[in-house]
Amino acid sequence: MAGFALIHSPFLGPGCWRRVEASLTDQGAAAIAVDYGGLAGPSWYEATARQIALGVASIPDAFLVLHSAAGGFAPSIVDQLGAIRPAGLIFVDAILPHPGRSWLDTAPAPLSDHLRTVAVEDHLPPWNRWFARDPTEKLIPDRTERVAFASDLPNVPAAYLQAPAPDLESWRSLTASFVQLSRAYDNEAAAAARMGWIITGEESDHLAMITRPDTVAATLLAVSRRMA
Repeated sequence: MAGFALIHSPFLGPGCWRRVEASLTDQGAAAIAVDYGGLAGPSWYEATARQIALGVASIPDAFLVLHSAAGGFAPSIVDQLGAIRPAGLIFVDAILPHPGRSWLDTAPAPLSDHLRTVAVEDHLPPWNRWFARDPTEKLIPDRTERVAFASDLPNVPAAYLQAPAPDLESWRSLTASFVQLSRAYDNEAAAAARMGWIITGEESDHLAMITRPDTVAATLLAVSRRMA
């Protein structure tokens, strides 16, 4: 059975994948929610990918499962893994690789403009405080789960937002797929489809791995079989 390295967004914490990790393990799959300790600079993509690769290497031939902003790190992770070749890349409600462009370049203009104004001491507030109303009140109805999620959120260095991603090629030789959880990623799913990737849609939300871990785990297993 396939193995899975579950990689969280740098704006979230590793806890968001824990329940999917447990569900996959219960079904006999090797899985790890990679805790890479957050972003590392000053070479944000290279240094962070090096940390991620240390966790990924514990499951050889695993599928790299990248959520949200982690998608932008895919080329750097594959590059850092070197001779350790992943089985494939699964982007889950994620941005796609953006060589030569920064995270701010990929974000909607209103959000990128807003984030430029809210940094305190060169760090962003936690992700759930980026918005006028905390989105987790709707996305994570259970209060205990919501509090645990919020406690896991980092204060990301603002410098990362403007760092251009490196232009790397080795990731392009891997099989890739896109799992869409929310309508916010319509454009990314459409771009992935144009590249011939396997596209899977789930009528859920951006944090479904927390509230619907068994469904997300089943989707990853099904996608990995199609990719194989």
